[in-house]
Order: sequence, then C-alpha cells, then structure tokens
Amino acid sequence: MHVAHVLSVLDMPDRRSMYLEGRTGDDEDRALVAPDGTVVVPAGTSQGFATYFGAFPASYWVRWTGTTVARLELSLEGAGTVRVSRSAPDGSSAVVATEPVAAELAIDVDVRDAADGGWLWFEVEATDEVRVRSGRWLVDVAPRREGRVSLAITTVNKPDFCHATLSAIAGSPALREVVDTVYVIDQGSDKVVDHPRHAEVARALGDQLTVIDQGNFGGSGGFSRGMLETLESGADAVMLMDDDVTVDPEALLRAVRFHRCAVDPVIVGGHMLDYYAPTVLHAFSEHVDQRHFMWGSVVREQERHDLATAPLRDTPWLHARADGDFNGWWMCLVPTTVLREVGLSLPFFIKWDDAEYCLRAGEAGFPTVSLPGAALWHVAWVDKDDTVEWQARLHTRNRVVTALLHARRPRGGTMLLDLLATDLKLLLGMRYYPVDLHVRALHEVLDGPQQLHQELERTVADARAIGAEYVETVRHGPGDEVFDAPDRAVGGQPVAPKPEGRVRQAWFALRSISRTLRPVSAADRRRPSAVLQRSEAAWWEVPRHDSVLVLSGDGGSGTWLRRDVRTFWRLLVATSVAHLRLALRWRSTADRWRAAAPELASVEAWRRTFGR
Repeated sequence: MHVAHVLSVLDMPDRRSMYLEGRTGDDEDRALVAPDGTVVVPAGTSQGFATYFGAFPASYWVRWTGTTVARLELSLEGAGTVRVSRSAPDGSSAVVATEPVAAELAIDVDVRDAADGGWLWFEVEATDEVRVRSGRWLVDVAPRREGRVSLAITTVNKPDFCHATLSAIAGSPALREVVDTVYVIDQGSDKVVDHPRHAEVARALGDQLTVIDQGNFGGSGGFSRGMLETLESGADAVMLMDDDVTVDPEALLRAVRFHRCAVDPVIVGGHMLDYYAPTVLHAFSEHVDQRHFMWGSVVREQERHDLATAPLRDTPWLHARADGDFNGWWMCLVPTTVLREVGLSLPFFIKWDDAEYCLRAGEAGFPTVSLPGAALWHVAWVDKDDTVEWQARLHTRNRVVTALLHARRPRGGTMLLDLLATDLKLLLGMRYYPVDLHVRALHEVLDGPQQLHQELERTVADARAIGAEYVETVRHGPGDEVFDAPDRAVGGQPVAPKPEGRVRQAWFALRSISRTLRPVSAADRRRPSAVLQRSEAAWWEVPRHDSVLVLSGDGGSGTWLRRDVRTFWRLLVATSVAHLRLALRWRSTADRWRAAAPELASVEAWRRTFGR
C-alpha cells in the first residue's frame, strides 16, 4: 500500500518524557529515557505510550485525508510484547493487535470507521529489558501536495524567543527539507538582527532565512506580510507563528504532513500549551458562539486542561473528534490556495484577525482543523487582562466588525446587549478608560472601513494618548504614597458573593448606580480606602468602594480606581447611544463592511500599506 509518514515517536529531543505514560523521573521501576534517546523498559514492567504526543489521533486523519489503515513501525531490542490499543469516541478502549518484540516491527490497524473519534497507541511489556529505539505512525494515503512551506514569525521586541525558534529550525534537517523560507517580520525596536546570536543563526539557515524590518502594523500586518511573501515565493503554504513560543520541529512537521495528505485544502491549526506550565493544554478546539458572537472553547470546561493530572486514557472528551471554527495564529498553516481565494488578513492590528480569517475561509469552503499532537508552547495571557488596557478598543471594534461580516443571527445575537452590559460593569467598577475606547470603537464601526489600513501604525499611540486622560492608567508601586497608604490589609475583608441570576444582577446594578449619585469623600479622593488583590477585584466587589487600589498579578504594583460621578454618567450616556445607533443601523453598516472587506484583505491593499 502507499504509506505516508505522519508522526514520529520519541522525536522531540528535549521532551521525550512527554511521550511516556506515568513516568516518574528517577523511579527505577518505570521506563527511562537513556542518554542516546532510547526508552528503556525494565524487565518485568510495562510502559504505555498513550499520550498527547505519542498516540496517533486517528479520527482526524480518517475524516480529512481518507485514511483507512494506520501502521505502527517500531525499532526495538529485547524480549517482550507490543500491544496496540484503539479508543472509541467516548474514550473507551480495547487492544486491537498484539505482537512479540522484534528488531523491526510493523503493525497495521484498520481505522476506516474511526472518523467520529478515537486514537491509537501502543504499550510495551518487557520480559527482559526492552529498548525502544524509534517509532513512527504511517497512513495508507500518498501525499497529495509536495510543495514547500514558508514559516512566518511576527515579532515585536522578543529577539531571545525568536533566536531560540530559529535555532530549533536550523537544527532539524527534516524540517528544513520541507521549508522554503523562514520569514521573520520584525516590527519592534529591539531588532532581531542586532541580537548576539543572530550571525550564528543566520549562517546556519543561510538563504532559508529572510528578516523583514517594517513598521508596527500589529499581528495582522506581520502575518499578512508573511502571507504576501509566501504568495510571491511560490511556496505551497505558510505556517504562521507567534514570537513568544517554544517550538519543536516534529510538531511543525505533523501539521505539514497533514496539509500534504488532506483530500481538499484545509487550514491546519496547532494547539497551544502553556510555556510556564508545559503540560497544560490551553484550548483543544475553538469556535465563535453565534448566540452572542464571542470566541472561546467549544466546551468551556475543556480549557486549561492539565495532561499531567488527566492524561489521554483518563479524559474521555479528548477522544471525540472536535471540529472548531478557527485556530489561533500562534501556530497555523494556511495553504496558498486559500490565500489566493480569500485574500490576506483584515487590517485589525491585533484581536479577532485569526478568527475572522478562518470564518471567511470556512465560508469559502476551506475548514480549519486543530490537529492534536501538532502544538507549541506559548506564553499564556492568563495573568493579564488586556480588556481594560489599550487593546480594549480592538477587542470591541474587531469583534463587531467580524459579526457584521459573519454573524448568522441579526445584530450578532445578544452581542450588543452583552457589550453594553460589559460597559456598565466597567463603569460601576470605576474603569472609565476601556469604556471610552469602546465608545470610540463603535463610532469607528459606524463611520465605515476606509481608515483601517491608514491607521495601523497609529493604533497603539492613539489608544495610549486617550489613556493619558484617565488616572486609572497610572501604575503605583512601593515607595509611592498611593501604594503604601491604605490602612486595610490586603484580603482583610471578605469579598462579596457574586449575584446570581438576572433579577439579582439587575438589583445589584440599580443599587450600584444609585451609589454613583453620592459625593465621594475628601479622604477617598486623597488616597485609596481599600486594597484588593487582582483576583478579588470582581465586577461585583469593586463597586462597593469609592476608592480602591487593585494590585497587579504579582502584587508589585497597583492601579488606583476612583469614583468619578461626572465621567460615569457621561460615558454611560455615550455608550448607550452608540449601541442604540449600531442596533438601528446594523443592516446598512453590515452592507458597507461586506462590500469593502475583499479590498481591505487584498494583496494590492496590503502592498500599498507596506509601501511596496
């Protein structure tokens, strides 16, 4: 049969232990990774490889490539037994093949009925000591595409991360064989080419490396530049990657192999694991919920899943094939066929550019597949809240624009009500800056799309200039009178319980609004009267105070929130009017944006923006 190599076992040199079940480090009764990279299974023990990186996600290959037979090939030494197991969509599993250990072993498994879910994995039971020297999974389909792939890394002031990624790529002959060019789109002031390691990495990659220095056009501008260069190079696809990541070439190769074998062109997304918690899978499959037009995991309970405490065998939902709407651009392969058909990214700067693109591609017949086992480690954003910083404008504007283009429900379902409710919570919580940005974002949407490209390089400066008008944007630290002044110990008072249900929340809002009618005391205007940890500063707790210091995640600084009655009412009226205007003009506004979108995402528009 025709076979294509799709997944190597034990081919992540720095992370081989992540292929092994139940590995406990120095425990002599478990398998060990030897200095030469082989796995040693002591006599009288068994070792399973049913892990996120070691098992074969059969259902995805069956559904998208037409695979009917999967083959396991192992190189072994010793005496014992190899068992192959297969799971069902509900997570139940059974042994489907058993073979004695041999120097070279090949086991075929029929998987033609596995489209809805199921993985394959193997286990080695050692009579005498067994060494697993190498292993790989193959499928019975020949690659349908042979072209090379570009890698496009967008970076802003993270040269250390970039050079670690480039070094990993340079050290992988297998990956370099399928890569056309590695594009580093440098949009920062701390330049990649000025890094001490750059000369060494540049020599190693040679003409496979191209560093492009351009203004800061955000993620959408950086990735669109990588898309544009890929189209002009003639490569078959582009792999988009963030800069603050750790990559393993084997994981990138899995995405490339899947792309090559797919029956029809698909976008191949990679999962994200947490850089600082390497076994935590941030999100398994993501979609845009049409009820209120918001992104997120298909099932919220699956977010931040720790594979160390709940591995593959013990997690039933991992076994059902998950089809999402989009994949984050921390790692995402886009075929040039898709680029030619649907264009480049919309000029969103950051936020929603990846979701909008995948929704657009899906409507054109190119689905997105988030492929298990194709993943990288990304610095997670769980310890920061960019919804109250300068990015707040982009969160709202880009979400609304994406809904105007792709929402299947009138006015994005409950989106406008949700956005208005969010603004009310922010105002009650004395967060006036993000509400100002939200109002301006809605005005931008209503004004139309003509300024999107022109304003890209001004995005950050403009938003921060608005922030200078609000005292809540000032950071206070030790030695600052504001930071040191509060008498109350942090966490010294119980946090109010969250009001549950719409009636209680409405009553809470009315009581909190009535509080804004009272004057703020002179003492509260001079210094904070309370201190809250970031985790305590919920929307139902902050409104209990007139002046409060909210600490950052590490406690090393804080933001002083103060009630401002005039600003509260000014912004409440402004956001209510803006939401009402958009609701009344939704259809005509959507028509304008849909008519303009193809030009906004076109190669010609981006060429003009890049000044080419």
